[in-house]
Amino acid sequence: MDRLLSRRDVLRYSAFSFVTLGASALLSACGGGSESPTQEAAAQTTPTPTEAPATAAASPTESASPSASPEAESSPTASGSTAAWDEVVAQAKEEGQLVLYDGHGGAIPTIGYAAEQFQSEYGIQVDVSAMRASEGQERVRVEQQAGQPVADLVTIGSTQAWLMINQDKTVQPIGDLPNLSRVSQEVMAQAEGFGLTEHAVFEAIQVYGVLVNTRLVPEGEEPKTWQDVLDPKWSGQIVMDDPRAIGGGFVFFSAALVALGEDFLRNLAAQKPVLTRNIADSANRVARGEFALMIPFALGLFPQVKDVPTVKVVMPEPGAPFVLQGISIPAQVRHPNAARLFIDYLLSDKVQEHLAANYLRPVVDSALDAAPPEARDLLSAPLLGTSDPPRSEERLALAAEIFTD
Repeated sequence: MDRLLSRRDVLRYSAFSFVTLGASALLSACGGGSESPTQEAAAQTTPTPTEAPATAAASPTESASPSASPEAESSPTASGSTAAWDEVVAQAKEEGQLVLYDGHGGAIPTIGYAAEQFQSEYGIQVDVSAMRASEGQERVRVEQQAGQPVADLVTIGSTQAWLMINQDKTVQPIGDLPNLSRVSQEVMAQAEGFGLTEHAVFEAIQVYGVLVNTRLVPEGEEPKTWQDVLDPKWSGQIVMDDPRAIGGGFVFFSAALVALGEDFLRNLAAQKPVLTRNIADSANRVARGEFALMIPFALGLFPQVKDVPTVKVVMPEPGAPFVLQGISIPAQVRHPNAARLFIDYLLSDKVQEHLAANYLRPVVDSALDAAPPEARDLLSAPLLGTSDPPRSEERLALAAEIFTD
């Protein structure tokens, strides 16, 4: 490659604008369409790394490449040349390690896979801690304010990215990457619509359905539409990711608010779902028969339970909530070059195909061919909608008013 394609170049080449981007466009481009629920029990995590020395500056710098804390060497400014990227790789290897806060909460097992493969290929140690999206955001905020950066990367959804860019101001521009030009133009256009492209790279699209206990719900009686979950027979039989905090439940809440209406959500609250912010065992509880339904259920978690005979996934009409899942670099980090190298690695064939094989829509269109047939069927569901990052505070307040303990 002679020149790295910049974000502005990618967007200039895009044939779609965010205004005209709809669910059908994403479907045609990605084969289907994550704030993620936490699944700590399923994720392989490491202990939270020890704090970094309190010598890092807390404010982000306006450079094209990540900012290092004073004890770390800065990465070279992205010049668009292969030589410059080779220098990033060389300095990443010298840094030798990387701390990643997985705000996807384990709902995207490919993050752990990517960390293992990255470590094997580059000899760079990757410490992964899985957590809820809102926890990752808060940890980064506290660390940056204290000038004691621990995380070099944080995986986030689009709402998290918008809040960290515009409210917390705790992430920095990522700069040009060799693999950035492979990202679907439609995905880039949606990210640009919310002003996210400079500070986040999106690696996957998480799609949500409903997990059903097949012993409690006879064949043919599972919800076929979202309105079906309002049937009185499901009262007290639903476990639900809490929509009052950013995560999968909030994505579902936001999508349903627009597509199904506020009355739908109030009627759902009247079903007395059990709300949880620690849903590590929620799928298992459905499998054991403690609940008939889990709402919403991230398809990225399905590989962990698909062989359990007591559960199945359904995709109610008129469509599936979805969210772009991405990654950002905090304003000050200790391993800036390793951070950029890992982000680029997430867009490689190996990682993108692993996403598709594990029930997530990849952002590199060609990788969808790696998905098993049953995964492609689920991922091809029409899209219901996603969260609206600029209105997140307003909608969180509404969720708290509708869903009470």
